[in-house]
Amino acid sequence: MKIKMFKNKEKRKQFFILFFAILVGSIFLLEIVAFPLMYREPQTEIKTPEELGEKFSKQWIFEESLTEVEKEFLTQRGITIASYYYTEDSSFYELESIVETINSQKPQGQLILEKIKSEEVKIELNSLLDFIVVENLTQEEIFKGLCKTLYYPPADCTSFTE
Repeated sequence: MKIKMFKNKEKRKQFFILFFAILVGSIFLLEIVAFPLMYREPQTEIKTPEELGEKFSKQWIFEESLTEVEKEFLTQRGITIASYYYTEDSSFYELESIVETINSQKPQGQLILEKIKSEEVKIELNSLLDFIVVENLTQEEIFKGLCKTLYYPPADCTSFTE
């Protein structure tokens, strides 16, 4: 026994058009809801300039990589970022001593050190003035690089002018 849903061809046509329209509309609604959820940025804590200023006024040496927002904040304020890339041991007392010495002079806090575990050993100095990579990690080479990147270099830098 054959049961016809719609005896009238016109009613059947209207039903399929309505069904198709509801199906397509539902897909579009799901896309509108799903795409923003799928492609949203991971939740990062964005700090205000006051919070960032306070963070970097209290501490100059960081054992982790700084975020891009933090780096941009620092460089726009004339602060040099020294990124120390190390392979095994993050302690580099000569560099930490240089950071403490430079930051104890006026103006205070113009050099921030971040330590990053890496496959190679080097120091990247980044500031508004220049970007320098120091691969020969002697105290003299590090100091020369700092003299070129610090916004207010110490008086000792006059001996390195070319």
